[in-house]
Amino acid sequence: MQKIRIVAIGKVKEKYLLEGIVEYEKRLRPYCKLEWVEIRDLGMKEEAMRLGKYIGDGTYILDVEGKETDSVAFANFIKARGFGQTTFIIGSADGISPGLKKGAKLISLSRMTFTHDMCRLFLIEQIYRACMIINNRSYHK
Repeated sequence: MQKIRIVAIGKVKEKYLLEGIVEYEKRLRPYCKLEWVEIRDLGMKEEAMRLGKYIGDGTYILDVEGKETDSVAFANFIKARGFGQTTFIIGSADGISPGLKKGAKLISLSRMTFTHDMCRLFLIEQIYRACMIINNRSYHK
């Protein structure tokens, strides 16, 4: 089973976003092992130190300057990762330290700017959509 870790700064504040996230967590259970790591919002320098331990070969930082992709290409990316650990990092409202981004792989959900809480919901929905594409399920259409 694929392992996906989402590391995010702060906690989700909006109830409607949290409800959506919980729904997609339930839907994903048969397809992947999902782990959430929440790091307190302590400022970019402290966050960079705490996030540094999650940076590695299978780590992708969500950033507006990252590579954009469509849902099918994202599904192919998830499938190609196989059973290894894939980590996605979502920064705070202040973003991610430039030093941390320098050696990392960046992906973008959109060129538009969203709250970091919304990015959690959008990312988990895209992970679910990828699992549906990989498993030839009708959700994607």
